Amino acid sequence: ARLEALRSAIDARFGQGGQVRRVTVTPEGTIQLPGIGSTQANGLSIGELEREIEARYDSDLGPGVNTTVTLYQRAPAFVYVIGEVTTPGQYQLQKPTTAIQALTLAGSWNNGANLREIVVLRRNDNWRLMATKLDLRGALLGERPCPADDVWVRDSDIIIVPKSPILLLDNFINLVFTRGIYGVVPFQGMSINFAKRATI
Repeated sequence: ARLEALRSAIDARFGQGGQVRRVTVTPEGTIQLPGIGSTQANGLSIGELEREIEARYDSDLGPGVNTTVTLYQRAPAFVYVIGEVTTPGQYQLQKPTTAIQALTLAGSWNNGANLREIVVLRRNDNWRLMATKLDLRGALLGERPCPADDVWVRDSDIIIVPKSPILLLDNFINLVFTRGIYGVVPFQGMSINFAKRATI
């Protein structure tokens, strides 16, 4: 009876044809399937997901359920570029992209960018945040044609292009001496009027 209920749930003869169920991977990385409910799909290959689904059906409904997993559409992948670039923001990855290529998506770097300490933030499989520091100055200025530090970026990577030390010092001077305490409380020199020397 449970196998017949499953067969009815996936009957698509009058739609897509055959016994098919299209599902969408949730933000939590799971899919909902009739008869077994929620199944983890994130982090599994197509073959691993097929074996996982069949094992779940075997344990719940008994042996005899064969599945074929087909990927219809991938979710869009994005990289985020911030800091000293012309156009910081979110950019969709249309194909495999390196860190240098991601900088070109953001319109190149600004004058005063610290190209020796570019940081790539990434989440690993355990959702721990990892940071990688890249020295891309030689490659971007044409001094090293084959940069060893260039990496492939992944979905949801954050690329930070920091300010150079000179620009940081300039910002500090501007903050303290132009807009800071010296800008709010200006110190004026003392003036002495010698127009009436006879009264001194």
